[in-house]
This record gives sequence, structure tokens and C-alpha cells, in this order.
Amino acid sequence: MAQSVAEKPAIQESKSTNVISTLIKALLSNKELTEKELESILQATCKKALQAVSGVAITIYLVDKNVAIDQCIRFKYIYYTPQMEEVSDEYKEMAEKTKNKLKALPLRLGQGIVGKVIQEGKAVLTEDVRNDPNFNPEVDKITGFKTYTMITAPFVWDGVVGAMQVVNKMPGTKNNRFTEEDLGLLQEVADYSARVLKRAVNPNEPLTDIDAAQYLARLANTRYVNLDSIDDVDAELAAELGEKLLKKLNVFPLGKAEDGGIILVVSNPLDFALLDKFRFASKVKISRLLVSTEEKIKNRLKSAFRMDSEISDTIAEVGKEYNEITDSLEIPEEEVNESSAPIVQLATRIIEDAYVKGASDIHVEPFQNEVKIRYRIDGVLHEMVSLPYRTIHALVSRLKIMSDLDISERRLPQDGRIKFRQFTKKDIDIDLRVATGPMAFGEKIVMRILDKTSAAVPLEKMGYSEHNLEIYRDLIKKPYGMILHCGPTGSGKTTALYAALNHINQPEINIQTAEDPVEYMLTGINQMQMQSEIGLTFARALRCYLRQDPDVIMVGEIRDLETAEIAIEAALTGHLMFSTLHTNDAPSTVTRFIDMGIQPFLISSSLLMVVAQRLARRLCKCKEEYEPSQQELEVLGIDEPGIKLFKASGCPACGETGYKGRMGVHELLTLSEGLIELIERKASSDELKRQARKDGMKTLFEDGALKVKQGLTSLEELLRVVRPD
Repeated sequence: MAQSVAEKPAIQESKSTNVISTLIKALLSNKELTEKELESILQATCKKALQAVSGVAITIYLVDKNVAIDQCIRFKYIYYTPQMEEVSDEYKEMAEKTKNKLKALPLRLGQGIVGKVIQEGKAVLTEDVRNDPNFNPEVDKITGFKTYTMITAPFVWDGVVGAMQVVNKMPGTKNNRFTEEDLGLLQEVADYSARVLKRAVNPNEPLTDIDAAQYLARLANTRYVNLDSIDDVDAELAAELGEKLLKKLNVFPLGKAEDGGIILVVSNPLDFALLDKFRFASKVKISRLLVSTEEKIKNRLKSAFRMDSEISDTIAEVGKEYNEITDSLEIPEEEVNESSAPIVQLATRIIEDAYVKGASDIHVEPFQNEVKIRYRIDGVLHEMVSLPYRTIHALVSRLKIMSDLDISERRLPQDGRIKFRQFTKKDIDIDLRVATGPMAFGEKIVMRILDKTSAAVPLEKMGYSEHNLEIYRDLIKKPYGMILHCGPTGSGKTTALYAALNHINQPEINIQTAEDPVEYMLTGINQMQMQSEIGLTFARALRCYLRQDPDVIMVGEIRDLETAEIAIEAALTGHLMFSTLHTNDAPSTVTRFIDMGIQPFLISSSLLMVVAQRLARRLCKCKEEYEPSQQELEVLGIDEPGIKLFKASGCPACGETGYKGRMGVHELLTLSEGLIELIERKASSDELKRQARKDGMKTLFEDGALKVKQGLTSLEELLRVVRPD
């Protein structure tokens, strides 16, 4: 049966994929290649290529930059078709002698077919060498080999560095001349061979996510797509398949194919187990696979399921309903009932939208003529929504119902917690810590989003410099002593403590925490929620723990003398003690203890380390390089003329802010003999700071300046969170 024209490219593509598969696998392995491994990869590929085009011999030429410019091309590798092994020993011996002669023969740049291809960087198909004026017959005379037809393709990376050439069709081949199809195959083989040669020369050059995705696409006989630049997608199909499934498997449906199946974008088309899971869960047919990077698929999924349109529609509905409501502060009972559809939907949509946008806090704030909804994203508040003032009582009441708070009490602050999973149909498993407070125009609510996945941040991701990380790792493994984290609210102290506890958590260690509130549940760690209304305070919890055989104790915060004394007692009696204080820097933490009434010798005997910290926003990938002014260099304490720094720019990925994510800026104070002496004579925090810097402590600003120099954040952001020394 005759083949259709449309089918031919697929068959050719399959043939070339088989030929270049060894090269692609070598590129994906991203490992340093030895000369022997390189030759083995090239030999296997060249023999497959010869069989695919029915060629006799294949030669790889490389430019030799160590000799004169007019003699700078050398025969590097020469291989014969596997069918040569079936020919007589005499013929094979002659072929080997020919190979040795060729390797000793230099060629001139710009002369002969190979010289022209390398000089011009364009592949050439020579159907009959007798009709090509560039063909150099001298090579045939020297080797005794008769050339009839050939294909020559350049090796290109940072310029043309060589070429690959296939010579002569095998005797008995129907068409004894090479074709355009053969040329296309050899061009691709030359392209991927050049990449492998480049990898061998530059083994430390990183394999980018996009390169890896493109190689996987080629290996799977499909193509790579840049999801960032595709606008025409089937939004209804994504909604039909569901956010939970698509995000769990990290796949993105572009649309439906003509045969009724779907076009699916994946990061690894060779992960057959994942594809089977998708088919089983979705009950749909995959008609075509495309490939993109893991990160691009994640970003596109976030964009596909963002709440902007839904929350806008809900706000419009709320606006219609509340335009008819009077200004009376006495709200009818039915208005605060859970079944009031627009308000119920609005409360849910606000939380879902904040979560999708990566907010840490949601502020619901009543003013004279409006209600503002603000999200704290990467430490900075952004106004997102403005609602009619008449909505405040109904919205606050709905959030109180979700938090199990008293909706009739509007004069006093209240604290509660929302387990959000029971209120949403989306795959969002979060808790929210809720705090209400009476303001001039009504009750304000602040909700802290407690994302359970953020509790398991490894120490390496906390932003510690290499120097500080080494010190921190060493000290948190000590058998006893006190480690304190200090900083203002929202500076990442709790996350830092959880990261430390997770790092040392082992079955043979008993770790017990006293928290107010328990923000995240940690596997294998005993956690206690404080309840001051019944007398369960940090001090009482600590006394309880000292009778429960602990190895490590974490107290959420040291607020008073009683808690401080018991904590120090625990640290002095064989326990590793973690806690937090609200102080500005590490040295002032020591003086704060003394001001509380703790004896200096107890502090110097128990304290292992004080960590002061702040959270600074990371620059997005869209950051711009610039040459800093002399004043900026002086502020940073940098004396390096010509150094380049980075500043925020803005792109869709970071919401045009120029920043995406946050990292810690740290100050680690550890005790030295000089510091112990100063503590015991009740020296000021300034004296302690001077001594600590002599001992090698990097201040908050110095640590931040290092991160600015490394291009992780900007000077503007550092000055926003830390005061210069």
C-alpha cells in the first residue's frame, strides 16, 4: 500500500532518533566523558548512521588550532560500516592502512569540500564528486581509495570547529547516490555529535532545564514547546481534568486532538509509569505528547487555576446584593448565616486566591467608606480587593463561623483557627491562624496561612551563608546548651526552628515542643499547645517536660523571667534547648536576659548560640545588571572597582515586582572567652557586638551585603529590612 506524504517525515524522524539516541543519552547523563567513552559513543553513532544511509565510511574532522592557519584541519575519527566485517581480511587490512594514512594527512581550510564546509558552516550534498570543482582528488591518490559520492555537515559550537563526512554508498545499493533525506539525517547527527564533543571539552558547563527537555523530546520522537508563549489552550479541558490530578502529576493539557484524545505536555515523555497513572485516573486517551520543563508546566498550572476571574465574579455578586443593604450596624441574623451564598463564596475565594498567589497573611480591614483586602506576599503587603463598606459585618461573621469564634462578640479581640479543607472543593490543604480586633470602623481580621508543606524546609534552603551554615549545623548537634533565634514577628523564626528540629530528628532522640499556637505538625516530634486560660503556660510546660526524659526541648518564646530560668536550667542539666526572643540583634539578646534578672554566669554557662534573622526578598530571574555608584559601594562596604550588582526589574512570573520568594539574612553569635568575660561583667550590647565582630561574627547587614554582591537580592531590599552598621 502506498504511503501518504504526511507519514514520511515521521518514519524519517524515527530513523534518525535511533541513530542519535546514544548521543542524546550521553548529553542527558551530564557527566564528564573520558576520551575512551567519547570515542565509544561516536563509534556507535557513526556505525548506526552509516547503516541508515547505506554508506561505506564516515570521517570526523576537527580544526587543529595549534598549527598554521592554512593547514588546520585533521582527520580525527574514521569508521567503516559494520558490513565491512563481512568482507575479506585483505580488504579490511587495506581499509585500516587507509585510515592511518588519512589521520596523518593535514587539510587546508577553505580548500576541498571539507575545507569549504568548515569555512562556510553549511552542509553539502555531493551526488557525484566528478562534477564538483571543490573536490580534491589528491586525497584519493594518497590513500588509493576511490570516492564517488559524499555528504559533508559542519560541527558548530561557538563557531565551526569541524565537520562530519559520509563517503560512498554500499555496493549493490539501488540508488548509488546520496539523497536530500540522507543529508537531513547527517546534519542532525553532526549537530548532536558537536554537542557531545563540546560536553567533553567543557564538562563543567551546566545542562539547562530547557536543554534537558529538548533532548528528552527528541529522544521520544516528539517536540519541545515553550509553554510561556502559548496562549491558545483549552481552559475547560484543564478544569474538567481537575487541578488535583494535573498538579499531582505535573502535566498540562493543551487541548483536544482530532481523534478525540488530548494533547498533553509533560516534562519527561519516557516516564511511562506517570503516563499510565494519568490514563487510569483521567480515563482519557493521550493522542499526542509534547515536552516542556517541569518549572514551566508548574507555572502554567498555577496560571490556569488562579482565582482572579472567580473572585472578580464573586465580588460583583456581593456588590449587587449589598447595594440594597442599609448602613445600620444591626445586621439581620440571616445575613450572617452560612447559607448566604455571595458572602460564603467570597470568604472562600479570598483564601483560595491568597494561597494561589503565595501570600503568607490576609488582612481584612474596614475603613470609613470601604473594606480593603490586602495580602502579604514575600513580606510586603499588596492591596488586592476593595469591597463596599456594608459587607464588613457579614464577611467578618462568616470568617468567625469558619474559625469557631463567637459572632456576637465584637468588642474584644478573639483568636481562632480555620481548617480550610472542609470549606473548599479545590486541592488546598491549609490551616489559617485567625486574629480579630475591634477597630474604629469595625472588626479587622488577619489570617496567617499555615501551609503544611512549608514546615519541612531543609537547612540548606534557609539562606545561611556557607560559613554560618557550617557553624549552625555543628552547634545544633551538641548534647546540651541553649540556642536562641531572635527577630521581629514575621522574620522566619518558627520556620528556622522547625528546619533545625527536622535536621536533628532521629528515632533515638526525644524532641518535645511547647508552642502557642502549634503552627505545623512535625512527624516524630511531641508538640504541646499552650492554653493560658487554664494555666498551661510555657513555664508549666517546661516543668512537665523536664520529667518526661527529653533530649531536645523547643519553647515557642521566652516571654518572662520564670520561663527563662527554667529554660536555662534545662540547658544546664543535659538538654538541648531551642527558643525565640523578640530582640533586634544577637548581642542585645544577651543583655535582654540580664535585664530580665538572669545571673550573667548562668547565661555564659548555658548559651551556645544566638541567631538574629530577617527575611529579604529574592530577586526574580528577570533581574537587571547595573554598575553601582560609589555611594552604594560605600554603603555595602565593597572596594572592588568595576563590580556589577543587580536590581529588580519585573515580569509576569513575579507579578511585575522584580522579586520572587524570600531568604534569610543572619547574624550568628557564638561564645568566646572574650564574650564570656564581657557577659559576666554585664557589658552593654555595643561592647558585646564589637567583641563578637572581632571573633568573626558577620552582622545582619554584612551578611545581607554578601547576598547583594552575589546577586541574590538588591541593595534597596536589604535596606528595607536591615539597618546599616
